[in-house]
Formats: sequence, C-alpha cells, structure tokens
Amino acid sequence: MTHSANRSESRRPARHRRRRGAVTPLVALMLVPFTGMVAFALDIAWIVQSRSDLQSAADAAALAGAEQLMNGFVQYNTPSQTGLATILSTAETSAKTYAKNFASYNTAGGVSSLTLKDADIEFGFTDASKNYTAAPTYAGFPNTIKVTMRLDSSANGALKLFFAPIFGMTSTNVRATAAATIYTANVNDFTSSGGNAPVLPMTLDMNAWNTFISNGKSSDGTTHTDSNGAPQLEVYPSPGLASGNFGMLSLDDSSNSASAISGWIGSGVGASDLSTLHSNHLLPAPGVTATVNTEWKGAPGFKASDLNDLTVGTSFLMPLFEPVVSTSGASYQATADSTGPAAGKSAGHGSNTYYDIVGFVAVQISQVDKSSDAYVQPAAMISPTFVYDLSTVAPAGTTSSLTTTFTTPKLTQ
Repeated sequence: MTHSANRSESRRPARHRRRRGAVTPLVALMLVPFTGMVAFALDIAWIVQSRSDLQSAADAAALAGAEQLMNGFVQYNTPSQTGLATILSTAETSAKTYAKNFASYNTAGGVSSLTLKDADIEFGFTDASKNYTAAPTYAGFPNTIKVTMRLDSSANGALKLFFAPIFGMTSTNVRATAAATIYTANVNDFTSSGGNAPVLPMTLDMNAWNTFISNGKSSDGTTHTDSNGAPQLEVYPSPGLASGNFGMLSLDDSSNSASAISGWIGSGVGASDLSTLHSNHLLPAPGVTATVNTEWKGAPGFKASDLNDLTVGTSFLMPLFEPVVSTSGASYQATADSTGPAAGKSAGHGSNTYYDIVGFVAVQISQVDKSSDAYVQPAAMISPTFVYDLSTVAPAGTTSSLTTTFTTPKLTQ
C-alpha cells in the first residue's frame, strides 16, 4: 500500500502539489506598504485632532476678543465724542490681550499653552449680509476681530508626526482661523434666571435720548460734558415733567419709597418684582397673549438720598418713555394721570403719574451732584437677565441708530 501511494503521489500533476512557504515572502512583501498605510492613517488622525483643537482655540480667542469691542464701539459712536483714536486704540489693545490670553488657555498638537501673535490678529467690519471688510480698508470702529492660530515655525512650532519620518516627513504646518462679531439687539423683557435685572428706577423722554445720540445735545439744546470733555446727558431730574415728579419709576408697580428705590439701584430688580411686572402686563408675560400695558407707575418727590446711592461708573438699563404730547413748550405733556390710552388724559401729578415706557437703553452714571442731579453716558451692556427682541439682532453698526444693548458675540467665519 505504501509503495502504491507513493507512486500515486509521484504521478499527481505538478499544479496540484502543495507549495510550502509561498505565503511568507508575500506577507513580507506586503508588510512594508501595510505598515505605511497604518502609519499614514495614525498621522492623519493626529493632524485632524490637532486641527480641531487649534480651531477651538481660535474660536475661543476670537469670541473673547470681540467682547472687548463693545464699550469702545458705543463710546466711539457717541456724537461729539472726543479722542476717537484713543478709544479705538484702547479697545483694540484690550481685544488683543483677551484673545491672546484665551488662546493660551488651550492645547493643540502637544503644545500645552498656545501662543497667538499680534500679527495674526486683525480687525474689520461685518455688514448685515455677513460680508467682511478688514482694516484699514474699513476705517471706522470695527465690529469684528479675526484671529489665525498656527502650528508652524512662526508660532507654537510645526506639528510633529509619529510615523511619517519613515518616509522623510517629520512635521507639518497646521492653521485655523476664526472671526467673531459683536451683535446688538433691543431688550424688551427680563428673566430672573440670570439674577437681578440691572434696571435704573429713573426714566427719560425717548425724544431727549434720540436727540442726544444724534447730535450729542441735551434737550435744553446744549452739550454737557464730563471732566474729560465727553458728552453726557442729564437724567435726574428729568426735564419738563409735571409737578411732584422727577423721573423716578416704581419697579414693582406700587412702591415709591426712598428705600425701595435705593434697593433697585443697589441690587437690581429681583424675581418677585419681575413677577409682578409680568402679572400686571407691564412686561410681556410668558405664554400670555394679552397686550402689554406700557404705563408704568411713577415715584413722586425728589429723593436726594437715592442720588447718594448712585456711583459714577456703574451701568444700568434705563427705561425710556414716550410723552403724551411731545410738542415742546407749554403744550408738552410727559405723563398721564392713569393707565390706559394716554391721549386726552390730564398730566400726572404726585403719586398719580404714569409713564408710557417704550424701550430700554444701556447707560453709565457719569456725574452725580448728591443734592441736585445726575448725568449718564451711553454704555455697552450685556446681561443674562436680558430677553431680546430677536427681530432686532444685527451686527453692531448696521442699524440706523446707536444701540447700546448687546447679545453675546457670534462666530462669523
């Protein structure tokens, strides 16, 4: 049997015989390109991850820098403002500092604290259609900061690769760019979830405000300035009001004591008072379709003690009222003596005074005479308590008039 089997095996055609050891050299041959593919995939993943981390750093830097443009934007665009070059320089320097600081809080490509160079920071203007124009082509105050983060020889070092050196490539350059723009919007409500609302319990004629932001003049036709020559607006006592009123507001629709007003100045409007304003439809109540009643109760009397609570440099949201009769002179009527449609009603006196509140603007206390008056200047303001009219959200500087209330900056590139 054995010899027969051997003869059978020897007679088997060559193509059917086993070819021992043929796979080994094939595997060895394929191992080099396979290793290269694995190495290439790992390095590509490393590049993609580093690029993503670098983009996050660019986004954070741009957003942080953009916030620093808000105050300068308002100051620069206030009529009759002096020192425009200084305002611009100060704002851009602050924006650069914040952008670089926030870049350094980030890691990418094995670099634990990223460097953002001044040369990789630029400013410009983004219009309502999101078209961007860089300075110096755009010569006004910028509403956008654009940053470029790098992993190359100029900043942070080129990204080192793990396996590519086998093929003669030790590193590669990676970059990421981000631009952030400041946006304005009108405030029409408040929420208590972000804390107390910083509303000033004083009101001003909307026409006086509009005049001021158009030409820098107060309602008396003159330009009042602070110690630095910057224009300011008298808000207390508010001019032209009925007897017994100086422009104070009750921010809970009932209290008018000096202590209540002092509390609103020092601490803002809390959840309980906001709830009352919503319930009485002085603010739009969530989920309620009832028409907002814009007649807010005035607080009578001159309260010098409340002037003492005002601190120069403190920012507030100031309510604006629409007068019953806006004609200047003897026929001017600022307030009504009761709520409801104001036309035809008598002017309010004392505790029977109602202001038709139509909007809110951000201001900063610029001067206080503890015995007689207070002045404000437009100021940029953003707060977690603000509820915005979404139809008014726009890049700063693209609306017809100066808006002083801002939303959070947005990434626009």
